[in-house]
Amino acid sequence: MKLRLEGTPDECEQAGALLAHTLEIVSVSDPYPNRGRSRLVRVYVEVRLEPEPNPTARTEPSRPQVTLHRLDRELPST
Repeated sequence: MKLRLEGTPDECEQAGALLAHTLEIVSVSDPYPNRGRSRLVRVYVEVRLEPEPNPTARTEPSRPQVTLHRLDRELPST
């Protein structure tokens, strides 16, 4: 996945560090100045999403089944 960060050089650096806590960073470009007299830069970041955990390999016990009652009528549990 490719992301573009746009902000001040410090903001882009901080955002990149925060992304590294959540996503696997593959590459980060040098900052490119925006056109005109802008003080902002663009930084391109390529990331890899963490693989989805296997839903059949649960490490936590399943929630107990319960029966819900409302107005003296039994409702199916979900």
